Amino acid sequence: MKLRNILLILIPLLLFACTALKPVDKLTDEELIDRYYKTDLNLYMVKRASGSTESDYSSNDADKIKKIEDRLTIMKQEMNKRGYMP
Repeated sequence: MKLRNILLILIPLLLFACTALKPVDKLTDEELIDRYYKTDLNLYMVKRASGSTESDYSSNDADKIKKIEDRLTIMKQEMNKRGYMP
């Protein structure tokens, strides 16, 4: 019974990890564009949520924003290689 429960938890987790951690250069054009827009929306939401306070971005928010912007830069480079303009 316990082994069954562990497998029920691990199988979806491993399937998600295999698709989510796929390198950008191995994504199809449609997947790359979809991931780019999702990441761009995520960046917008993080900036909006952290900017709603009166003070400047906290260091944690700034780190999160920098990581997302770095991911977007990598995706933009790959899209430009493939001939797409983000």
